[in-house]
Amino acid sequence: MKKQQASLSKPRSPAWTGARNGGISTLRAVTVDDVVRDLLALFGSLGLDAGHLINRVNYVDHTRRGWRQSSRESLAQLSTMSDLLSLWHQDPSFVDSAGNPLPLKMSGRGISFRRIAAIAVPGIPAPQLLGELKRLRAVRVDSKGLIHARMRALSIYEDKRLAALHTLNSLRGFINTLHHNLGSPPANSDQLFHRIAWNGDFDRRKLPELKIWLRRHGQNLLESVDIWMMSQAASRPAKRAKKAVQASVGLYLSVDEP
Repeated sequence: MKKQQASLSKPRSPAWTGARNGGISTLRAVTVDDVVRDLLALFGSLGLDAGHLINRVNYVDHTRRGWRQSSRESLAQLSTMSDLLSLWHQDPSFVDSAGNPLPLKMSGRGISFRRIAAIAVPGIPAPQLLGELKRLRAVRVDSKGLIHARMRALSIYEDKRLAALHTLNSLRGFINTLHHNLGSPPANSDQLFHRIAWNGDFDRRKLPELKIWLRRHGQNLLESVDIWMMSQAASRPAKRAKKAVQASVGLYLSVDEP
């Protein structure tokens, strides 16, 4: 008999530490040791013995400050590039009548890549941003020098270092969601969102079709979430004090080999 789909936990958006400063996302640099520490707390909630892993946290080496600083800089740059792409896809000044991002000249009067860079990321030179976005295949430059947005969000797996940093942040955020929900009564509305669709008898040959389906529909869902969250931030009265958190909603596909 086929295993049926299942959904777990209660609705709500997951939240993790961080804030938006001047409209720019700032991601918290997470190390392997941070993730291990959170894993230990999760294991404790489950009543599992983490064993020798405890020593890794108790005697963590805090001397790797250079690596930590480099990680923070990489995450900050990743965040600012993501903000630029979001602005390019949402600001009426930079989209056409169909809502698609306009191709931009590097410089000039009116709209340009320098202008959007100055709005989204005033502290980083536009040529540097363009070079990074090209390297990550987020934009392309045609034969006339026009810059085209190829994607709304960065494909962080184009860069191994960014992929590693993103993985640690995603893993820690997921752990925090699990840890939070384990400590909350099932009927408590304070539980964070966690749902899983699974099938224990899925035909491996259908995986390419599943990935295409998820990429199309998942991208639409995440874009809707992004637009909604940004509209909520923009509509908040300026005089009211804001308790800022960094909320993230993500999708993933997992394949467990028999």
